[in-house]
Amino acid sequence: MSDVIVCGESGTTGVTYVEVGGRPATCGEDASGNTLVLQVASGVAGDGPVDGGFQVGFDVGGAVLGVMAMAFAFRLLRRLIDSPGGDGS
Repeated sequence: MSDVIVCGESGTTGVTYVEVGGRPATCGEDASGNTLVLQVASGVAGDGPVDGGFQVGFDVGGAVLGVMAMAFAFRLLRRLIDSPGGDGS
């Protein structure tokens, strides 16, 4: 059994929070805009997933993929605008 640091909702009873300067350390926001804070999950056996870990991974991965897709689309548009006009040169 070991302790791991996870990102979760604030205000949950019976949870140990990671504090920096006497305040809970934040790690983002959920889809509703609620602040997420770092928590210490005790008694984790092995390296299996922590509750909610898959959903957070999909959310973060989806956001990163979306940003990359937008950057690629802007790059394509810039190349289209900067192209010489299709005269083959």
